[in-house]
Amino acid sequence: MEKQFSEINFKDLGLIEYNKFLLIQEKLTPLNQNFLFFATHYPVYTVGTNAAKNFPFAIPVKRGGSITYFDEGTLMVYFIFNVKSPPLFFRKVRRIFDNFFKNLNSEIFYDKEKPGYYIENRKIASLGFHYEKNRSNHGVSIHISPNLKNFNKINPCNLKGITATSFENEGINISMEEAKKELKKTIKEVFYET
Repeated sequence: MEKQFSEINFKDLGLIEYNKFLLIQEKLTPLNQNFLFFATHYPVYTVGTNAAKNFPFAIPVKRGGSITYFDEGTLMVYFIFNVKSPPLFFRKVRRIFDNFFKNLNSEIFYDKEKPGYYIENRKIASLGFHYEKNRSNHGVSIHISPNLKNFNKINPCNLKGITATSFENEGINISMEEAKKELKKTIKEVFYET
């Protein structure tokens, strides 16, 4: 068993302001423990720091990727983990979500050229991580039932020809609570494997 992944503290933050979550994440980043948070946020646009100058209305954050949108219908899965090997960690994250989506809809696929999960050209989940001092921050956003009108005011992750979609929009019937339960099970299976 990978010692760095041997213990995960799961917590559901519920609906929380995005800036409040950033403060929690900042306080936990120095700690030598693994935290997995589920959360939803009030409507907010966020952007990776490298692209922040192009989107002055969005909250800049230390993570990969460009602009995205979160709201009460977006399930956030935050990994604040000890990470000795980012490639190994990311492979495990990919395996979690590959398994999760495969069980919901066989049309959902991961595109490594435009990192995220899609049905055709419709983005249904985004990944954005930042690594600092052997710690991961941020995570994965899953579009359960966000306001797509607000989301599609932007190009998701500033990708041309891509629109945002959701489970609700695609007729995938799974609630926020069911998704959390299934993800918790899959996360444990992947990170606790020997």
